[in-house]
Amino acid sequence: MARHRRVAHKPLSIDSSHWRSDGQAKVRYPTQRDAQLAASDRSVDIGYDLDVYQCAFCNGWHMARVSDRR
Repeated sequence: MARHRRVAHKPLSIDSSHWRSDGQAKVRYPTQRDAQLAASDRSVDIGYDLDVYQCAFCNGWHMARVSDRR
């Protein structure tokens, strides 16, 4: 039986960038490219630009409104 290595995660705070404005956790993308493709598609649907960033909590990639990240 394979052993699973446990990865220590940083604790999340309510005001962290890991959460959406509705209180749900943001979608985690494994690579920057995956996040950029999703952000590009989503930007067309919602009508404003999205940026991607690497999350300090889960080390994955998330998207946010361009104005929220600058």
